[in-house]
Amino acid sequence: MEPACKRHFIQDTCLYECSPNLGPWIREVNQRWRKERVLGVPLCKEDCQSWWEDCRTSYTCKSNWHKGWNWTSGYNQCPVKAACHRFDFYFPTPAALCNEIWSHSYKEIGSSETGMAWKITPLLCLLVCVAAVGAARPGTQLLNVCMNARYHKEKPGPEDKLHGQCSPWKKNACCFVNTSIEAHKDISSLYRFDWDHCGKMEPACKRHFIQDTCLYECSPNLGPWIREVNQSWRKERILNVPLCKEDCQSWWEDCRTSYTCKSNWHRGWDWTSGYNQCPVKAACHRFDFYFPTPAALCNEIWSHSYKASNYSRGSGRCIQMWFDPILDNPNEEVARFYAESMNGAGLHEAWPLCCGLLLLLLWLLS
Repeated sequence: MEPACKRHFIQDTCLYECSPNLGPWIREVNQRWRKERVLGVPLCKEDCQSWWEDCRTSYTCKSNWHKGWNWTSGYNQCPVKAACHRFDFYFPTPAALCNEIWSHSYKEIGSSETGMAWKITPLLCLLVCVAAVGAARPGTQLLNVCMNARYHKEKPGPEDKLHGQCSPWKKNACCFVNTSIEAHKDISSLYRFDWDHCGKMEPACKRHFIQDTCLYECSPNLGPWIREVNQSWRKERILNVPLCKEDCQSWWEDCRTSYTCKSNWHRGWDWTSGYNQCPVKAACHRFDFYFPTPAALCNEIWSHSYKASNYSRGSGRCIQMWFDPILDNPNEEVARFYAESMNGAGLHEAWPLCCGLLLLLLWLLS
């Protein structure tokens, strides 16, 4: 890596390890090597620009450096079939580099006056880095777990009589039978949510929302994406579950001609009648007005609970919203893959950075 490029990564590490000013962007996570992370830190546009310009002619093999490396050698190596290209191949713009390289830890903004600068001394950074590695602790279990929410069981287990679209999870479920029955009702007792808030929803469309509810209430395979929240009706939620591209595509195609009045269904409704109604001045339009693409539907409708994946069903890299109850649950393999990726990133990730900082410090002292 070019020295001018490496300098930015050292500064980036120092900001992450040393700064006491990241509080507004700290989020709780379920990872073995850390309990919290930063998300969406507004990085000054000049920092993103210079980082990109100084690195664009260096080479890498991935656009997300948080996950997916080969760690068999004890340090990160490019995964099989990942080709090395110039930075500006994987990161065509400064914003792409800042936003994507650390899983949206940073977010490029347009004003240098409101962004976060990262100028901190390497010596202090080294000390904090070593302390952080020494304090690393194993994380909580990510596999075969239920989230802490209103209707979820404490632990998953068999539910032989799960109803309808929820039946695929009958061998091992986080939901009760009654929850699965209510999931199929209009304005059910679960959340008093009216699917027909802009006229009758097409049956093919409603089927996807029932499957979505069943996945959320019943699946024991969402552990890698469970995050703590401070809400009256639940203590945990899911965030950025990678939903298979076929699921997003069929959901969107079957719903595009139904009607809604909002693009975020988590908040902003009028609940005065005891169930959700469109807020004042919110006009009913076809789904493809509020959700112009399958990715827009998957990503936005439940506040980024899902993230449209580029992977296909059967790849072992994306969650299926629904599967044939006769077959084994394919989401078990997916959850295991992401859990292992998260659990393997801790010390492996920290030590190479600390060694780099140590070399920089020795160079400065010499």
